[in-house]
Amino acid sequence: MVWLDNIRILATFSVILLHVSAGVVVKYGVGTEYWWVGNIYDSAVRWCIPLFVMISGALLLDPDRQEEGLITFYKKRLSRIFIPLITWSAFFLIWATFKNPALSTDDLLKRLLSGMPYYHMWFLYMIFGLYLFTPFLQKIVIHSSKKELLYLIGITLIISAFNFVHGQLLSEMPKLFINWFLFFIPYFLLGTYIHQDNHQPSKRLLWGIFILSITLTSLGCYITAISVNLTMGFYFYGYLSITVIPMSISLMYILKSWNNPIFSHSTTKTVSALTLGVYLVHPLILRVIDGMINTHPILSIPLAALVIFIISLGITWGIYQVPYLKRIV
Repeated sequence: MVWLDNIRILATFSVILLHVSAGVVVKYGVGTEYWWVGNIYDSAVRWCIPLFVMISGALLLDPDRQEEGLITFYKKRLSRIFIPLITWSAFFLIWATFKNPALSTDDLLKRLLSGMPYYHMWFLYMIFGLYLFTPFLQKIVIHSSKKELLYLIGITLIISAFNFVHGQLLSEMPKLFINWFLFFIPYFLLGTYIHQDNHQPSKRLLWGIFILSITLTSLGCYITAISVNLTMGFYFYGYLSITVIPMSISLMYILKSWNNPIFSHSTTKTVSALTLGVYLVHPLILRVIDGMINTHPILSIPLAALVIFIISLGITWGIYQVPYLKRIV
C-alpha cells in the first residue's frame, strides 16, 4: 500500500522537523520573528505521531487480515519493536552516563521507568503497549459494525483528550510509561477505520480543516504563552489537543488518496522500511549539527531537518547491511 509508505516517510521527516523547530521555539522570546517561524513549523507537523499510530492500526487491525495466534503474533510483531527498544534504551542510558558521569543508578532507573532513556524513545514504549494489546483490539474490530467502531473511537478519543487537558494544564502527567498506550488507542482504531472507509470526504473540506488546525495550534500556543506561560502554551502542541486531533484525522484522509510513491516504488519501499532506524538515530545527528546552519530559521529549519534525515537514513542503511545488527533498526 503505497500511501502508507508515503505517510511513514513524511511522518519521519516531520518528526525531525518538529525537533529542529522546537529548539527555535524554546530559544527565542515568545512573539519574536524567529519564535513565530519556529512556532509555525512546529505547529504544522504535530500530526506526525498520530499518523504513525494510525499507520500501525491500519496494518495490524485490518479486519481482512488473517487472525494469528497470540504466540505467533508476539513472535512476529513484538520482536520488531522489542529488540530496538531494549538495544537503544541501553545505548542512550550508557551515552547519558558517558556525558554525565555524576548520574546515579537511581537517575538511570527513573529515566527507564519514565519511558525516556532519551526524549524520543517514549514513542517505542507507547507503541509497544499497543502491540501488546493488538490481538484483543483486532477481535473488537472484526466483531464490530462500522457504526459501533465509530462510537468506540469517539468515546475513547474524548476520554483521551480530556485526560490530556487534565494532565497538561491541571496536574502532572503520570511518570510511569506503562499506561501511555491507552490514550493512543483512539488513533490506533482510527487507522483501521479510515483505511476501511470507502467514503472520501471533500478534499476542500479536509484541506480547510487541516490548515485551520495548524493556524489555531500556532495561535493557541502564542496566546496561552503570553497570557500564562510557554509551558501551558505547549498544550496545543500535544498529540491529543483540540487542534491536533482534527489536523491528524484530516491529513490521514488526504494522504489516503495519494497512490503515487514519493520516489520510485522500490526506493519508496526501501526508505519506508528504514524509517524506524531514522527515528531512533536522528537525535544524535541533531546534536552534532545543531547551530551549524546559520541562516534565517525559515530556511535553516527545513534545511537542517533534510540534512539530518539524509544522514540518519545513510547510517540506518549501513546498520541494516550488517546481518546481526539489522534487527535493531
